[in-house]
Amino acid sequence: MNDRDTVRVTIVGAAGRMGRELCRAALKTEGITLAGGTVEPGSPEVGTDLGELCGAGKADVVATEEPTDDAGVLIEFTTPEATVGHLAHGLPHVVGTTGLSEEQLANVEQAAESVPIVLAPNMSVGVNLLREVVRDLSAKLEGYDIEVVETHHRNKKDAPSGTALFLARAAAEGRGERLEDVAVYGREGLSPREPGEIGIHALRGGAVVGEHRLVFYSEGEEVEVVHRALSRRTFADGALRAAKFAAKAKPGLYGMADVLGA
Repeated sequence: MNDRDTVRVTIVGAAGRMGRELCRAALKTEGITLAGGTVEPGSPEVGTDLGELCGAGKADVVATEEPTDDAGVLIEFTTPEATVGHLAHGLPHVVGTTGLSEEQLANVEQAAESVPIVLAPNMSVGVNLLREVVRDLSAKLEGYDIEVVETHHRNKKDAPSGTALFLARAAAEGRGERLEDVAVYGREGLSPREPGEIGIHALRGGAVVGEHRLVFYSEGEEVEVVHRALSRRTFADGALRAAKFAAKAKPGLYGMADVLGA
């Protein structure tokens, strides 16, 4: 493959669990060149070889505090506050960060007027294709009760997960509803189920990478759709696919549906 056909990527938060996974994947993915990786200013990882940092052997690319001049496409799964700050670099950007507020999303949208940004709560190819299935099922299973249950590792900060909201929103859209109008987050005390509501529940424990279940209930049957992430590599592979898309895209805000052509 010609060097001009390869996409340079810089991993923001390279020392984190997802950052290390992204570095490993970038070093092994055809058409991708690991241009760099950033870590917290003053952290002991500054200057560390990124290949050794992620356990993939020497890569001859070291961790820095800021992206280099030839950073290429930024990829990050960090925090909402950090993500908004990194928009100032003015580079093509793949954002897997979840928990963004309305104001922070507005910042992303504004930045996308100048550079291509792929924003997705879940970079998994399977989850993004599942969204269309959920919307279709919701439309056709008229009158069925819908419950969404997501499970993640004990250290996940936001709840419910961005993916749970992503899929629940698809279910609401299938019925011509806004999720904000029909969502119920957990239940406590006297809370009988209201017609048309979509229940959303979050479980946290252990080292679960990610599981999402949508159950459609009627009085005579249950239809269940499940997605389980077995490894963070699935998110890394999707993010690198998004980086290849962003490298050639015009300025604008995109989702994984654009990346996949769905």
